[in-house]
Amino acid sequence: MTLESDFQKLNYMNFTQKELDELFTDARNGNSKAFESLSGHVRHISYSYFLSKYRQGRIINKDDVDDLSNNVYLSFAEQYHKIENLEFWLRRVLFLNFINWHKKNTLYRNLELEEARYISHEGITPAETLDAERILSIVDTLSVEKQKIIKMRFWEDLKFSEIAENLNKTEDAVKKMFYRTIEELKSKL
Repeated sequence: MTLESDFQKLNYMNFTQKELDELFTDARNGNSKAFESLSGHVRHISYSYFLSKYRQGRIINKDDVDDLSNNVYLSFAEQYHKIENLEFWLRRVLFLNFINWHKKNTLYRNLELEEARYISHEGITPAETLDAERILSIVDTLSVEKQKIIKMRFWEDLKFSEIAENLNKTEDAVKKMFYRTIEELKSKL
């Protein structure tokens, strides 16, 4: 399925091109209610587009669907007053966000986690090796951010404050994501 057919399939989620254009014009003219409504539509279209990629198996983790949708929304909020053709802009941004995510995610997963698989561990039983392999395969399905937190905590032995500093987040946010990720890993085991 192509980007264009994905986008056309969404059919603006129960509103017409004319309604979308009117909302867009009103939002650009300073109408905050129109901007709020249009933002909701952009977010919904983005989420539906990335969710279709998830259903196709092209996005592995549903958290990435949320992250990608939020990226498109943030781009829209920053650029809406400069956009000439909303449909063209949205198609382009959806496509570029997905391609950039895919390239980054593929490269990161191949380089970082593969290194951890082949570190020799003397004195480890075959059962422990199988468990480690299973855990690593589950970690592969996590979002890039969750993988970073797990790796920094376990492989690099960093404190939560150091991880927070590296990711430019608060320590509480990192702790919360770490413990939720651990629960997610437990549930998948």
